[in-house]
Amino acid sequence: MGGGGGKGGGGGGEQTVGYKYKMGLHMVFCQGPVDAVQQLTMGDRTVWGDASRAVLPANYGLGRQSVNLPDLFGGEAREGGIVGDFDVLGGDAAQGRNDYLQSLLGAAIPAFRGVVSVIARRIYFAANNPYIKPIALRLRRYGAGWTGTVWIPGSVQVVKGGNAVGMNPAHILVQCLTDPGWGMGYPLSSIGASFADAAGSLAFEGFGLNLLWTRQQPIETFIGTVLDHIGAILYTNLETGQFEVKLLRQDMVLQTLDEASIVSVEQFDRAQWGELANEVTVVYTDWDSGGSASLTVSNTASINLQGGVINARRDYPGVSDPDLAARLALRDLRALGYPLARITFNVPESVFYQTPRPGDVYKVVWPRLSIASITVRVVSIARAEAGSALLRIEALEDVFSLGETALASPPPPPPPPPLPQAVAPALVVAAEVPYYELARTLTRADLAYLDDTDAYLGALASAGPASGQLNWRVYTGASSSALSDVSAGEYAPLLTLSAALPATEADATVAVALLSHPERLDVGDTAYLVDVSGTPRELVGIVAFDAAGGTATLSRGLLDTVPVAHAAGAWLIGNTGWGVADSAEHAPGETVFVAAQPRTSSSAGALAYASNANPMTLVGRQAMPYPPGRVRINGLTDPAQISPADDLVIAWAHRDRLQQTAYLVRQDETDIGPEPGMTYTLRILDASNTVLHTASSLTGNSYTLSAATASEITGLLTIEIFSVRAGWASYTTQRRTVLRSVTGYGFVYGQSYGGI
Repeated sequence: MGGGGGKGGGGGGEQTVGYKYKMGLHMVFCQGPVDAVQQLTMGDRTVWGDASRAVLPANYGLGRQSVNLPDLFGGEAREGGIVGDFDVLGGDAAQGRNDYLQSLLGAAIPAFRGVVSVIARRIYFAANNPYIKPIALRLRRYGAGWTGTVWIPGSVQVVKGGNAVGMNPAHILVQCLTDPGWGMGYPLSSIGASFADAAGSLAFEGFGLNLLWTRQQPIETFIGTVLDHIGAILYTNLETGQFEVKLLRQDMVLQTLDEASIVSVEQFDRAQWGELANEVTVVYTDWDSGGSASLTVSNTASINLQGGVINARRDYPGVSDPDLAARLALRDLRALGYPLARITFNVPESVFYQTPRPGDVYKVVWPRLSIASITVRVVSIARAEAGSALLRIEALEDVFSLGETALASPPPPPPPPPLPQAVAPALVVAAEVPYYELARTLTRADLAYLDDTDAYLGALASAGPASGQLNWRVYTGASSSALSDVSAGEYAPLLTLSAALPATEADATVAVALLSHPERLDVGDTAYLVDVSGTPRELVGIVAFDAAGGTATLSRGLLDTVPVAHAAGAWLIGNTGWGVADSAEHAPGETVFVAAQPRTSSSAGALAYASNANPMTLVGRQAMPYPPGRVRINGLTDPAQISPADDLVIAWAHRDRLQQTAYLVRQDETDIGPEPGMTYTLRILDASNTVLHTASSLTGNSYTLSAATASEITGLLTIEIFSVRAGWASYTTQRRTVLRSVTGYGFVYGQSYGGI
């Protein structure tokens, strides 16, 4: 078990895998001052605040903001997070110089009034990524930044159902017209009484806008955008010289104009059905994400009449309320989807009860054009000729006279899926790294430096069933309260045995249940069979794997492990390429706690300990000789019974950890080595584990116990063989159980029924 996270990872000495970055920043976002700074995001992740519509108090979010989100971008295993203090400056007229900037630039710096800025006081902002992620602020401005007092302060912020909708569009228009700095600079006295009426109507309608204006856009264009949103006309009252605004809504007809009052009709036409839209898509701004959202309304009757869909798109970036967007979509569908008439006529000024203004509504009757009655709205008014008493009026059929249509507002967009939370791994395994993996990952120089007093630790982890789990980090330490972050790893594939697996050197096919990432398990990989205590018992090879059929064929007892029996429910965890090695050198006899910390893209979970939270005692596995292979008893692989009349002949094959680094040697292969200085110890135990016979310092690959010598060694016997080199016993011991008994019902009734 070794290497870095993911297949192909290396082990060995300490190495630099990335860098942490800290930086002081002064970021200017826009003109100030503002009422509130609601949220700061980096790379579409929230650093502080939220995207709620709650009504915020004045100066909300201004001042010092402390952030401690080290795992915001995945932690050190990915792109770090954000930790540090931010100074949020609203840019009001009383703002003083910032102490952090003064400490770096000196006292002679401006206070940066009049702009909204954020100062990062040398924050930790990234790991493994030397680029600053895009930074954005969510601001609110409605009462701040006015020259003098706020115009009609009670309705400057539109609130609906207790939630903030946006700034009142009438107030936006007033500030654009009167602000001496960035607006058109007209005096407040140039604002007519219609603006106050419009402000009240828009507040009642819940019509608030959230718009961004840049100096690259002429202020007149921006005013036109506001008017387009709210459906209004801005004009100059020729009698008073004041600006007036007219909301295009359902209005009262002022009077009827007929042949007795109209001198002439210059033009009358109506749009053709083929020129009309029968479907309108409104693109607005999603409040939560700040991105675009859309909804579409259709006129089914017009679609059937026109033989297909004719779509028109309207963009309303200042709208962030889906209910309001639906109302605007209906408004535009009615205006764009009906063949409205356009008429131009001349009327003596004396006919009107009051001076006509743009947006006024009249009823026109003109039988000579088959106009029995049509309600029109004034678009423009001019003198027919210089000095003439005739007024030339251009008008458009009033869409509000076409009847009311109800449209249910679209359902609210589904909330964004919650960010995945880190869930404890299903299994965490700790094991010493065998010599084979060190030889394949260390450089020759590092391998030559290795001696028998070195021990290296590795770990594996498999994810639980929760989705969104990214990776994990291994922590080690001498106690559970003093753990150090070692490295990151990818989750290993995990299966469980659905049936018991006997101890045999032959390849075994066993039913398995798929638990986690079975697609990561490949033929040719190695895997550990792990008992319920979390202890790895045997390293096996994947000879075949049928995920659909739920079976795996395993080669047994690889490297320094031997075949042992496993109960149903034992874990099978992939090892090749998924292990994480602790690069620190340990010593045999040292106890180490091992834990895994699960990670997602946005969070880190609690530590999950290996070995059921017990410390692991290192034994110096990499220095231990390999146990012998190809064990035979009286020429048989797994004899159930032998006769006391026969000699007891035990044979085995040599193994050599130093030579076995090219490929994975199977149990039934013939001699390799042996490793220099290696001997064997053989023991025979009875059913109560009492040692009946011992032979040590064996240098060959067989041992014979004659029938005469072993006449009293009968019953159910366990034969153990292990290797010894320089005082180191092999990591595991070969064990075989055989019945040596007489014929008949005999010594072990039920095992020897009938004799041999």
